[in-house]
Amino acid sequence: MSRKATLVIIAGLILLAFTAWPARANGGEVTLTLIGQVVNTGGEPIPETAVRVLLGNQECPIMVEGQLVDAVHTGDDGLFVADVVLSATQMTEIKAGQAQLVVEATKAGYRQTQAVIAPNDLHWEGAQAFARLPGIALPNLFNAAFYIATTTFLVVFALIAFHVLHDTLAAFLGATVMLGVSHTIGTFNSDFRILSFERAVEFIDFDVIFLIMTLMITVAVIGRTGVFRWLALAAYRAARGNAWRLAVILMAATAVMSAFLNNVTIMLLMAPVTIEIALMLEINPAALIIPEALAAEVGGTATLIGDPPNTVIGSFAHLGFNEFLIHMGPMALIGTITLIAVIYVIYRREYAAARKEPSPALLARLEKDAQITDLLTLKRSLLVLGAMVALFFTSEQLGMPPSVVGLIGATALLVWVRPNVEQMLGEVDWTTLVFFMSLFMMVGGVQEVGLIQWIADLIAGAAGTNLFVASEAVIWLSAVASAIVNNIPFTTGALPIAAFLTRTIPGAGNNVLYWSLSLGANMGGNATYIGSAPNVVAVGTLDRAGYRVTFVDWLRVGIPVTFATVLVPTIWLWIRYFWLKF
Repeated sequence: MSRKATLVIIAGLILLAFTAWPARANGGEVTLTLIGQVVNTGGEPIPETAVRVLLGNQECPIMVEGQLVDAVHTGDDGLFVADVVLSATQMTEIKAGQAQLVVEATKAGYRQTQAVIAPNDLHWEGAQAFARLPGIALPNLFNAAFYIATTTFLVVFALIAFHVLHDTLAAFLGATVMLGVSHTIGTFNSDFRILSFERAVEFIDFDVIFLIMTLMITVAVIGRTGVFRWLALAAYRAARGNAWRLAVILMAATAVMSAFLNNVTIMLLMAPVTIEIALMLEINPAALIIPEALAAEVGGTATLIGDPPNTVIGSFAHLGFNEFLIHMGPMALIGTITLIAVIYVIYRREYAAARKEPSPALLARLEKDAQITDLLTLKRSLLVLGAMVALFFTSEQLGMPPSVVGLIGATALLVWVRPNVEQMLGEVDWTTLVFFMSLFMMVGGVQEVGLIQWIADLIAGAAGTNLFVASEAVIWLSAVASAIVNNIPFTTGALPIAAFLTRTIPGAGNNVLYWSLSLGANMGGNATYIGSAPNVVAVGTLDRAGYRVTFVDWLRVGIPVTFATVLVPTIWLWIRYFWLKF
């Protein structure tokens, strides 16, 4: 492009910008266009903030679509544009410093804040003027909304942790309380307004919802072919009656499958046949089922789609499939090897005492049950699954969200295989999806009232500018918290904190704090059986088979496994991000 053409385009853009302003010279009036952004103390934009303009103590009218209004409101990005109608005399006084023009931002739950427009910030030409303001930071107020939202959040976490209510019901209750208070008492008293329904819906991450839903459909179609039960039998045959070798094969297979498929569904399909194999070997099924569940969580850490916490982190921080595989894959591999070593120490006596030759009758029944029932569907499913994995690898280059990859794969599979759609949709765990949506809304509520920012400020104050300290704090706090509360709600609540620390700590732009959160939350969830969904499935399956696993029973295995699988990958993280820095 020639220099002349470039100058013509620039001149045209300048002219378009000025003609786009609604200012008009009318009897000495001047329209001042103010552009700014309202943020919280952590730099996050605050939507739905009322912005007024004052000249001294007098309110200035703002022009919006030809109508004069008292205030404008910020958008989702916290930005606002206010066209203020002033007289030429007022503008002259402002420019000379004889009158003070002030922008005032107000929102329930935040301290009213004013920003003065300095004369040097004004750019004035004829009947039009322009000023761009720096970010207006609103501190949170510890008002009634803050305490109600915080109390509700903590109570819901306690209900989940101690199994007083079902996880989904507890989260649904929490979201309902926050919205109910906001739209009843909060309608008459802004101190009680936590968040609006429209704002709550904006906090729901539908990328996560649709990805999990479509993966559930995909695994449901594959599961109907009997391939998972066949794989468990194949593992037994490969082990040749050696219980320890069988446990290693099952852990490795579960870890790999959990990196690319829903680990909860895998456990549901693998656990029953694993119990039958354990009975043939005459060992406690827990010696095989618990390691499988632990491996499902550790292996799922490797990819964006492997574990729900990773899916939530990736969607929030815009981290792609390849990024997760490159950064978390090595830690998942190290964690799996560490898991196998610890499991051998814990269960070596049970494996050594296992029966070498199984009962022919039991083996015959297992072989009959573990057959691939629909080979054509399995072939088609594997082709579609392979295409989905390829799309996940290339999705960053295509600009395709993971949920779209899931939608393409699940839809293609349903159209090609033509299963009973009602049955396939019945396989979707809608309870979990409602749990996610309610949880997102509830976390949005405590984020709106400032609880998340307050916690982030505390951690930032303790860590200072030391990225290593911040990373260690995130890893181990995540691990401990995920052992007490299911790692999904914890990760959802902790993400804004990780985002704040990433923005404010020097050197954190390599996303190490997000990888630290993923490592701590996923591995830490193995400490207790309430810490992750595969663990809950394992305990439930064993209980239905007549083998009760108490909370303390799980702790004897979960705590040493969690400590080792968090510590050893953390050493790799130290080497990679703080020593070699690559």
